[in-house]
Amino acid sequence: MWCRLRLSQTTETTHYQSVKKIDFKSETMRASSMCLVFGLVLLMALTSEAQPKAVPKRCCFSFVDFQIPASKIVTALKTDPECPVPGFVVTTPRTEFCVKPDEEWIQKILSRKT
Repeated sequence: MWCRLRLSQTTETTHYQSVKKIDFKSETMRASSMCLVFGLVLLMALTSEAQPKAVPKRCCFSFVDFQIPASKIVTALKTDPECPVPGFVVTTPRTEFCVKPDEEWIQKILSRKT
C-alpha cells in the first residue's frame, strides 16, 4: 500500500502503528462491551424464576396396548404427579411397561393386591 501512495516506509509504519492503536482501543471496547452483555445475560439467567424443573425418574410417554398377566406383575407403581401424563409403571421379572391408569384390568389387579 505504501508503494501506491508513494510514501516512505517509515511514514507508512508510523501511520500503521497509529491505526493499530486505534484498532486496539476499538477492539478493547468491543471486548468489554461483549463481556458486559454476557455478564448481564448470565445474571438474568441465574436470577430468573423460570428455572427448568427436573424431570422425575419414572414417567410414561408411551403405553402398552395389551394386558399383562397378573402372575407376571412384580410391582405396579403410580407415576410421579410431576409427569406430563399419568400412568402406572408395571414391573415384570424381565422388563417394565407403562399402562394407562384408566385400563380396567390394571385397576382390578391393583385392587386385588391392596
